[in-house]
Amino acid sequence: MSSIIRVTNVEINNLKNVKRGYFHTNSNFEQLKEADVIGFYGQNGSGKTAVVDAFSLLHKLIGTITLPEVSSHLIYFNEKSVDLTINFIVKNKFGEYFLKYKVSLTAGKHRLGIMSESISYRENIKNKRFKEIICIHKKSKEAGSIITYRNKSIDVLSEKQRINIGIATSMALENNTSFVFRGELKEVFTNEIEAEIMRNMTEDFFLDLHVIDNYQYGLVVSNLIMPFSIHHENDRGNIPLEMSEMNLPIQLFEVIVRVIEQINIVLKNIIPGLEIKVRTIGEPILTKNNEEEIRFEFMSKKGDVVLPLKSESSGVLKIISILSTLIAVYNKPNACVVIDELDAGIFEYLLGEILEVMSDNGQGQLFFTSHNLRILEVLPIRNLWFTTLNEEDRYLQLKGVRKLSNARDIYLRAVQLGGQDEQIYDETNMYDMKTSFRKAGIQNGEK
Repeated sequence: MSSIIRVTNVEINNLKNVKRGYFHTNSNFEQLKEADVIGFYGQNGSGKTAVVDAFSLLHKLIGTITLPEVSSHLIYFNEKSVDLTINFIVKNKFGEYFLKYKVSLTAGKHRLGIMSESISYRENIKNKRFKEIICIHKKSKEAGSIITYRNKSIDVLSEKQRINIGIATSMALENNTSFVFRGELKEVFTNEIEAEIMRNMTEDFFLDLHVIDNYQYGLVVSNLIMPFSIHHENDRGNIPLEMSEMNLPIQLFEVIVRVIEQINIVLKNIIPGLEIKVRTIGEPILTKNNEEEIRFEFMSKKGDVVLPLKSESSGVLKIISILSTLIAVYNKPNACVVIDELDAGIFEYLLGEILEVMSDNGQGQLFFTSHNLRILEVLPIRNLWFTTLNEEDRYLQLKGVRKLSNARDIYLRAVQLGGQDEQIYDETNMYDMKTSFRKAGIQNGEK
């Protein structure tokens, strides 16, 4: 039996401009193979992108990837740490489980580092309590760390287990990575249920988690590089492909060709008649490392017209760059895709149709931020979260929305008149705006 892991709720503390924020999804054990599409809306600078940053941190932590530099300013001003609590549901060969992951990240000399980290679970049985799998808490640089395994001191473990824990601790510290997800701990987990849960996280969930931030869209707009998010068979990842001619190792080139074939099946129905072609240039060449590479470029074909792909609009390129991951969300219950500013460059009616298809017939999880209000007309209100002006309570769902209500109208009414539990828009004044534009012009010597 294949395992399924879904995010159920997330609590964010002291991340960027979010002092505290909480949101939940609609996933449960009865709907494990139904789509869970969650959108975030709100004023500029109100905390939407912090959601994407939280998932980006999660991706690095589970993958034991080096944590971001302190200069990225992820920690809320004057606070000491970023704290995340992320809950999952897991169904595997042993049964159904609730899973809780908690992490506290603090600023080191150059990068963020782990201050505390723990993972625990409980069976999906009434009155069952959470059981700790493993936990680390750093007291200080001098005093070292307190590590517990199954709520017990590691002193009671075998010598081999203690050695593996020691190696994992040293490697996590040296490389600024997660401790609990390090591969050196695999032999420490002697309980087969716990070992399987950890494998579910480090292999199954990590493999199917994609975080696509706005930096990648910026590369698309530059028309020089297209970050190509891939989710096809056993191939995963993000490949920055040049928009002009480029070389790739033959093995990677063959992966790209297979993904293009997959994308074309859907692309011509999203943008009628459009297909991507791969034009090879010359014969394979041998590199200094004795590896074969092939030179190629992407072309767009519509009818009889064939042009370099870079001639297409940034919106078309955006769709192409994320389409493989959207196909995964549609077809795989385990797929978890997070996209910042999904609406950037995409025609609003088309965007609404894509998300409606995903919500109605997909199987995975899709989290996105957006400014386009068209989506409020096609997604159920339970799928939508709105940012507030309260830094202590950044995310809320609209109240007063009935089944047949138009969420767009209710949101705009809340922007103009309030009426929600928290204020969701910092009011602007058109007269003041006009005056300020005029004053700025006078200062510049305009008459």
